[in-house]
Amino acid sequence: MPRSIVVGNGNVLACINQKNLIEDLYFPYVGMENHIAFEHWHRLGVHVDSQFSWLHDEQWQHDINYVSETLVTDSVARNESLLLKIGFNDFVYPTEDFMMRKLTVKNEADYDREVKLYFNQDFHLYGDKQQDTAFYEPEHQAMVHYRKRRYFWISGMQSDQTGIDSFTTGKSEYNGLQGTWKDAEDGHLHEHPIEQGSVDSTVSFHISLKANEERHLYVWICAGKTLKEVELMHGYIMSEKPEKLLQNTINYWISWVNKETQRRFVVDQDILKEYKQSLLIIRTQVDNRGAIIAANDSDIMKFNKDNYSYMWPRDGAWISLALDRAGYGEITKRFFNFCAESMTEDGYLLQKYNPDQSVGSSWHSWYKDGDIQLPIQEDETAIVTHALWEHWQRYKDIEFVQDMYEPLIRAAGNFMLNFVDDETGLPLPSYDLWEETRGIHLYTASCVYAGLEAAYRLSAVLGHFNHSHRYKSGAEGIKKAILEHLYDEKEGHFLKKVTIDMHTRAIYKDYGFDASMQSIWMMGVLPADDERVVRTNQLLFEKLHVPGPIGGLARNEDDYYQRVHGDYGSVQGNPWLITTLWHAQWLMAIAKKRSDLDEPKKWIEWAMKLANPSGIMPEQVNPFNGDPLSVAPLTWSHSTFVDTVLKYNEKLIEFGE
Repeated sequence: MPRSIVVGNGNVLACINQKNLIEDLYFPYVGMENHIAFEHWHRLGVHVDSQFSWLHDEQWQHDINYVSETLVTDSVARNESLLLKIGFNDFVYPTEDFMMRKLTVKNEADYDREVKLYFNQDFHLYGDKQQDTAFYEPEHQAMVHYRKRRYFWISGMQSDQTGIDSFTTGKSEYNGLQGTWKDAEDGHLHEHPIEQGSVDSTVSFHISLKANEERHLYVWICAGKTLKEVELMHGYIMSEKPEKLLQNTINYWISWVNKETQRRFVVDQDILKEYKQSLLIIRTQVDNRGAIIAANDSDIMKFNKDNYSYMWPRDGAWISLALDRAGYGEITKRFFNFCAESMTEDGYLLQKYNPDQSVGSSWHSWYKDGDIQLPIQEDETAIVTHALWEHWQRYKDIEFVQDMYEPLIRAAGNFMLNFVDDETGLPLPSYDLWEETRGIHLYTASCVYAGLEAAYRLSAVLGHFNHSHRYKSGAEGIKKAILEHLYDEKEGHFLKKVTIDMHTRAIYKDYGFDASMQSIWMMGVLPADDERVVRTNQLLFEKLHVPGPIGGLARNEDDYYQRVHGDYGSVQGNPWLITTLWHAQWLMAIAKKRSDLDEPKKWIEWAMKLANPSGIMPEQVNPFNGDPLSVAPLTWSHSTFVDTVLKYNEKLIEFGE
């Protein structure tokens, strides 16, 4: 299932599932080294009145949410049969690499009780389960897991009592052994102090509760590269006190998400709330070294034994555009640096990257049908350049842009100039936005136009007028070729793509409809109200709108990605939040009066309804019942929502609100 809530600080990311259990834990990179691993989670159990129950048992009811305008959870688990309620405030501290869980345990019985809480650590250090060690550290009454340069320290505190009350370590997932969590189910741990190999551990805390009393328990996981590092972090927690650290974190995120004090918002409060939560969720998916990760929901591993925990330059650029418009240029500068350092010698970016800048997995071939080809989507190089121009327009950081000139602007500009078909003037073939087909796509060509326009303008800003002239001429050539070869006069609309037989030079037109064709106006090739754009977008909506109560727009015709059981019939594919919000943005772009904004607002509210109670947005949804599909949160969904709300707010102000 998609993740229910996420907390992080750019080094540590914790993804929590619908049962209030930690299911993904990344360190030291966001999106790289998930130390829990696919289809595993840290169990949490309760022993009371001689009964034992894990929180993922059916009798527990869970409500999951955030403290307003923060990355601190405000969740509840209740078990009516046990007469027990547990509140959760989970957070990753902004400046130290530890995750803390504050549990507020309430005895809902009218008699005194003894409650034991059991925390199982099912670590898969470096993503697997071998060569690990788990040991009890007696001086601080802590549990430690380590392997090589990864250490995790688990401890806790209630009232003035520090440390865990009981513990055990043992083998798990080895020779039929399930793990030490089984040892907890009788309410007693055997306190085996150390184990190595394929291991897990379980620790417990004992809480005495009077009738209808509630008490607080703080449990933390410190992440580091040495034992000394995590021990010092534990000392920091003890000196600062857990409750103070919780309040510091709440205060920090409220300040972070409200830092744009000069911006006037006139949108409805429920829209503004989701806007702010989306900004916060985006931040959890950004690594502090610059990688903007597509998604960190490991359940997608079921699909292809791979995941979305990569930095796609295209996703990152679209997200950067939204972050810059929202005022978070300090984040996007690191992204542009990442791209500049990842650029190949020939001036293009590859399909995707790991957070440490190594090249990610790929399905784009270097060779096909006897021909050598570049395994790229050229739009990824082009749109990064376009996003940098937009960054400059807002921040006017001349020294930063100068630093980007040789490794990014000039490198990408020269590549885009040269990667052109001599006869048509169109970009040479590459893979499409959705990474499925190879050809010359309207989306890619529009991005290349915008990328060359950006290179032209940035070169002029920096005084490189010879280069600027070349890039301007290149952009004009791409635009001319788009209008000549990717628009069909007879049909009266733009084409999804064309393919050219490189041997016979025959040109084949693809008349299918794809949501990415919105690029013709989004990238500035033509105005949004140009009659050719209007006709194309009207047909896009007609072809891709999902009929029925769920609604939204599919990516393209006959889209089979992540299809579910059901009669698709006239349904072209699953509705995506990105594609639907693009339609809303176009409606706003052509709006002439206040009432023209009613329909875009409807689509903004549509996206909000598809988010879970904590505001997490998926990539796409089931067209029959609206259930989230693929990954959640998808960073690009949240950034498109942010961008759409900003544009909606600007239009409201333009029309006098």
